[in-house]
Amino acid sequence: METKFETIHCPICGSNEYDGWLKVPDRYNLKSGNKYQIVTCRSCKFVYLNPAPKVEFISEIYPNGAYQPFLSTQETLSWWDKIYRWVRAYSLHWKRGKIEKLISSGKLLDVGCGTGEFLHQMKKHGWEVEGIEIDTKASEFANKEYGVKVLSTNLNDLKLLENSFEIITMWHVLEHLYKPLDNLIYIKNKLNEDGILVVAVPNISSFDARFYRDKWIALDAPRHLQHFEPNSFISLCEAAQLEVFKCQQMPIDAFYNCLMSELLIISLKPKQKILLPLFLLRAFVIALISLIKGSHFRNDKISCGSSNLYFIHPKKSSG
Repeated sequence: METKFETIHCPICGSNEYDGWLKVPDRYNLKSGNKYQIVTCRSCKFVYLNPAPKVEFISEIYPNGAYQPFLSTQETLSWWDKIYRWVRAYSLHWKRGKIEKLISSGKLLDVGCGTGEFLHQMKKHGWEVEGIEIDTKASEFANKEYGVKVLSTNLNDLKLLENSFEIITMWHVLEHLYKPLDNLIYIKNKLNEDGILVVAVPNISSFDARFYRDKWIALDAPRHLQHFEPNSFISLCEAAQLEVFKCQQMPIDAFYNCLMSELLIISLKPKQKILLPLFLLRAFVIALISLIKGSHFRNDKISCGSSNLYFIHPKKSSG
């Protein structure tokens, strides 16, 4: 395994000095016993995975037929997968509603669009849509099943026209990318003058993240390379000449993250399975507390939910 990982510098400030924070198992490969180190940069305090998988091996860490964003490509589903798909259907309406409160229609790019359900939702309601998805099987599914244009390539390898989109979305994608600052700069230049970038990321400073610690499912090592909290995310946007003008928590994510964290705990100690109802009850309680705490804004922009949804636009030039 060691040869497929490498020690990296902080992806935000470039410092090579860091302190170990947590060691986290791979929820899809618990039997291996491997644990992955999450560190805190000594310079800017950013939290990231280190060592990280080498780029040429990144596809190997996404489990075939099990990774939930790609469920639509699976032939058989577990009971939990079926619940996930039902919740996803509701979430698609919720996401569209949030966007259309800001812009009613236009051209939309979804980065990391998976199997294309969000693009399909927006297309049905009059949007002109395009997607980017590096997983070939997922992108082919979206093209064939929904008739949406999805390109299977890395973001920075893609040639898109400048000032092309009213909306660009990244639903739990930025935490997977190796160069988040470069990626945001690239995306900024694809927005038109009044365009909006919408980014959803887990919040490492949320109540449920602090409660579950190394068992918090949204750490998702080694697939999640970056771990954001509101201050670090805002700083990243500012470095890319972007401005967060609105932020809110994503209520469904609180329940999903807590439920999946409890299931991970049981997977690590199968003898506790008899206590499943109590674990699920605890998940519900922790999610509620996280929602309540997340509703107490730090300021007019920032919430502290289990996952935060950021609305961002390019900074206006002072001249």
